Amino acid sequence: MKQIVPSFCSSSSLLISLLLAIFLCISPTQSRLSVKIGSDVLSQICAQTEDTDSCLKALQSDPRTASTDLYGLAQVSINLANATATETKTKIKSQLGQTTDPNLHDQYSQCLDSYDNAIGKINYANDRWSIKDFLALEAASSDCLIDIDTCKDVTTPASPFLPEQNNKSHLLCNIVSTIAKSLAAGNN
Repeated sequence: MKQIVPSFCSSSSLLISLLLAIFLCISPTQSRLSVKIGSDVLSQICAQTEDTDSCLKALQSDPRTASTDLYGLAQVSINLANATATETKTKIKSQLGQTTDPNLHDQYSQCLDSYDNAIGKINYANDRWSIKDFLALEAASSDCLIDIDTCKDVTTPASPFLPEQNNKSHLLCNIVSTIAKSLAAGNN
C-alpha cells in the first residue's frame, strides 16, 4: 500500500508537469501578450503614430496603462477612441440643431454620418479585440481613420470645435491601429 501512494503521487506530478509544458508550448502568444509593457514599449508604439507626445499623453491619461500588457493597451486605446468619437458625435448633433448657416449645416451632417461610421468601426474593432483577431482589429481601426478623414476633408475653420475633435479622434484610431499591428506581428 505504501508503494502505491508514492507511485501515484510521482505519476500525478509528472502528468501535471507534462500538461503545463504542453500548455506553454501551445500558447506562446498568450505568454508574450501578458507581459506588462514598460515606458520603452509605450514610447516605441507612440513613435509610430502621427503625434508621439499626444499619444503618450492620451494613453497615460488612463490609469490602466501603467499595469497592463499590450493586449490590455489595445483595449485602453479602443475605449479612448470610442469615448472621443462619441463625444465628437454628440457635439456635432448639438451644433447641427443650433446652426442656421447652411454651409455649417452641411459640414455637420456629413461629419455626423462619418462619426456614425467611425463609431461602428470602433465597436467592430472591439469585437475583433475580444476574440484576438488582430488583423481585423487593425483593418477596422484603419477604416475608422478613413471615416474621420472624410469629416476632416469637409471641415472648415468656421466650425469652432471640429478641427480639434477630428485630430483627437484621428490620433486615437491611429493608436489603435498601431497597437493592432504590433499584436498581429507578435501573433505570427
